Amino acid sequence: MKKSVVFLCFIAASAVSFAVQADWKESVANGWDSVKNTSTTLYADVMGGDDDNNGNNDLLSLPAAKQKAITSWDKVEDRFVDIIEVKEEKSSAPESAFFKKNKAAYQEDIDQLLHDVYGILNDDIVLDANNNIADIDASILALQEKASEQKSKAIILIGTEKKDALQKQQQYEDEIQEYQQNREKMIETVQSRLEKFGAELSLQQVEALLVRVNADDILAMTTIFPVVAEMASSFAKITANSGEDLNHAKKYYSMYVVLLELQLYIQERYIADLKYKYIPRIYELQNKQNSLIKTTKKELNNASSTHKKMYALNLKSQNTTLQAIKLYKRSMQGDVNNMSRAHSLLMEDYTLAVNTLNTVTMSSQVSNLINDSSQLFDKIMTMQAPELVPFNNIQMQKEFSALTDKIK
Repeated sequence: MKKSVVFLCFIAASAVSFAVQADWKESVANGWDSVKNTSTTLYADVMGGDDDNNGNNDLLSLPAAKQKAITSWDKVEDRFVDIIEVKEEKSSAPESAFFKKNKAAYQEDIDQLLHDVYGILNDDIVLDANNNIADIDASILALQEKASEQKSKAIILIGTEKKDALQKQQQYEDEIQEYQQNREKMIETVQSRLEKFGAELSLQQVEALLVRVNADDILAMTTIFPVVAEMASSFAKITANSGEDLNHAKKYYSMYVVLLELQLYIQERYIADLKYKYIPRIYELQNKQNSLIKTTKKELNNASSTHKKMYALNLKSQNTTLQAIKLYKRSMQGDVNNMSRAHSLLMEDYTLAVNTLNTVTMSSQVSNLINDSSQLFDKIMTMQAPELVPFNNIQMQKEFSALTDKIK
């Protein structure tokens, strides 16, 4: 993401002298070589895993965020190494160049690596369930159209043909019922999985979440940020256990800084999508709906008594849609405001972390700072959680679903 706050943060970080950054990279690299072979075991031990014969069972007994942090550690660690190296290369790159990479090109590489970590930490169970729900919704819509077609045919047909049409209609409706049952199971799966990551939502709230245009991002943040918090906590424990070993201290603290950058990257992408993609689209839909309502009112006033009832029904439906649009817009704007406040808090923490990384001399200082910062994660996760208002009626849910398709 070209305008991500991560880009701004890295510009500030690049002001550090080349000698300091080179020393940082060298220290981190040396630390990596010295502990690479044992880092996974060490990390699992600190996170609460166990290397005895019951290790797998012990892992499954851990909270979902800890499980994910442990099982994804090796892949995430490799990406962290790459990010640190690219950041160092970026620091010495020119602002603009014709024949070699400039800072912006290196930032694209960093963003791609952060996106890779985002994908690694995303929860597969929630992701698959959400994708299945989308497929089910598409299948239900297609079956509803077929059932409606057979119902229309049955009206004008007679005899055997009428009977066949009604049978086909019933067949489609039975299939719809099966899909709806499967959909409910998938919603329960999402609810259960989110609960394991610490997000307790009712089925109605999960339903409200899943029809939102940015449901994928909300689900991802709900499952990724607890994993980030677990990793940060583990870094504090590891550095505390490492005594005065600067290689370990700098290694894990630099990785902690990358964790903050990942959070900033996710937050900024989320805010940008809302501000520059979805909210402008919802404003367009609101303007079109207001225009339609204005036209309908005019036609209603000029209509004959025979047509007034139908115009009135149209107007009622249009006002319901407008109400849904306004609710959708208010919800999105609230999300932007909440996420922006959470982002500001995290940005302060990140600025301090970068400064500390370039001056750290004792692992105990690193450990204490990470512990203090980790307490901020809970507050940030609470602030950026969207307001999930359950639907009061089926019609409003349908309107939200229809609006989501239009906004995309």
